[in-house]
Amino acid sequence: MTIEGHAVSPARAPVIWREPPRLTREQLTLTPHPVISAVLHARGIHSREEAEAFLFPAKVDLADPRLLPDLERAAALIRSAIDTGVPIGIFGDYDVDGLTSSAMLYRVLVRLGGNVHITIPNRLSEVYGLTVDAIDRFHSAGVGLLIAVDCGSSNAAELRHALQRGMRCIVLDHHHLGDALPPEVAFVSPRRPESRFPMPNPAAVGVVWQLVRALLDAGDADMYLPYVALGTVADVVDLRGQNRTLVTRGISKLRRWKLPGFVALCRHARVDQARIRAREVGFALAPRLNAAGRMDSPQLALDLLLADNLDDASRLALRLNDLNERRQAETTRILEEIEQRIAAAGGVDQVPAIIEADPSWSIGIAGVVAGRLAERHQRPTIVLERGDELTRGSGRSGGAIDLVGALNRHADILGRFGGHVNAAGLSLPTEHLDAFRGRFCQTVLEMSGGLIPGRVQQPDAEARLSDLNLELVEAFDMLEPFGAGNRYPQLLVRDVATRWEKTSADGRHLIFSIVTPDKRSVQAVFFGAGARMHELTQAGRIDIVGELQRDDWDGRVRPKFYVDDFRPAR
Repeated sequence: MTIEGHAVSPARAPVIWREPPRLTREQLTLTPHPVISAVLHARGIHSREEAEAFLFPAKVDLADPRLLPDLERAAALIRSAIDTGVPIGIFGDYDVDGLTSSAMLYRVLVRLGGNVHITIPNRLSEVYGLTVDAIDRFHSAGVGLLIAVDCGSSNAAELRHALQRGMRCIVLDHHHLGDALPPEVAFVSPRRPESRFPMPNPAAVGVVWQLVRALLDAGDADMYLPYVALGTVADVVDLRGQNRTLVTRGISKLRRWKLPGFVALCRHARVDQARIRAREVGFALAPRLNAAGRMDSPQLALDLLLADNLDDASRLALRLNDLNERRQAETTRILEEIEQRIAAAGGVDQVPAIIEADPSWSIGIAGVVAGRLAERHQRPTIVLERGDELTRGSGRSGGAIDLVGALNRHADILGRFGGHVNAAGLSLPTEHLDAFRGRFCQTVLEMSGGLIPGRVQQPDAEARLSDLNLELVEAFDMLEPFGAGNRYPQLLVRDVATRWEKTSADGRHLIFSIVTPDKRSVQAVFFGAGARMHELTQAGRIDIVGELQRDDWDGRVRPKFYVDDFRPAR
């Protein structure tokens, strides 16, 4: 559930409730708090040793970076270029993962004495990934070592062009593999079959940081963990295992990071830097950095990350704030248009995937909109900017399928595409759009066992009414950082009595109070469910699924329950 994005679909898909298993008394004593123990079991953690590693990830040892293929070879190429004065070119991606990867690598290479050029493509006017034009520009600037960051895995032809131009090449990436890259390329990727690295799904910034560890002493490499935390959370990769350790250590350093761009970003986003968590990174800071590439140029965000004084950084952060507000307004407009189309076509339950295109929808916003719709309807969603000849856009899987695996089945009618399991970018000739829509929906059906993906409520743990207090909210802090693979705990609470039921002033949201056994009232809100008022009042007592969070308002701190769904009590 995304609290910051309140709007929901006007058509409510059927919901399947998968109730948490009944746990034994021993299982519920995995930690001192039974609900926390139940959540850990839902995460697949069943022993005290596993619980210790999960609850205290900063203490977990990191894997040897040399387990990544070609990492030592890449480090040697960089040292050689620096020692001989060969100019180095960094080509990064335009999202936060690519920006933080590029900025971190740039600072490290300059620190080591490198002559470094950096290029970030423009999402609005250029295609994703390394291009021949970019290589030629690097060549004209005298670049002898090209480093592709957060891209390159699918750029075999372009890398061959760079090699023909006399460049040495490194690829630092985490995306699915395309055609085999030339053997002359130092290809550092956990996706390679020969990789022995025990983290198959880091963000690109995590891959780059492993290289930084090979170039610097351990203590010096740790200075750059804030970049890793920013890029990893923003890229919505799985926050378990080594990713969890990197983000935990990085967020601890973010709270004290004096980088002018980050300080200014926090101030203009009204984020308390000293108390920052993964949630603030994901919902307040990352969208502002991404807004640069979505609405204007990613160079603005890169300049912020590379700014060396607070005045310049503040000016850039203010600009990103303005762009983010524009991005929010445009996102709302496109979401409403797509929802109207879905409703007019009979509702979302009629299709296994959502694929919508329009010439007025900017490719810069497509991924955000696709993500909102995929989360809302829990099915693959692709949003496209339709052009006269070429249509481009982004997709999100909604957790239902391997998105890139699905797209790969239609490579014959697609242009360029790439990404990973949950997110991808793509382009195709506009004349193939209708055929692609039909074929992709059929693929989703096949990959879903012949069933249209439906909405599923799968709470992590069952809580008692008496558990709905600040003590439990504070206990949830033990489970930070939250994100992909470690969502904020979803609770099932049975047999709830409600009172003071009402809708919000605009009628869109449902607001009521939960009555606890000790006669306390806990406010609950169900965004987008105003039309279910009659259902709520007729039910009498209800079961609810949702999130118990801290609510700071008017100087008071209290628990608040954000409802994902309810049903008559059983």
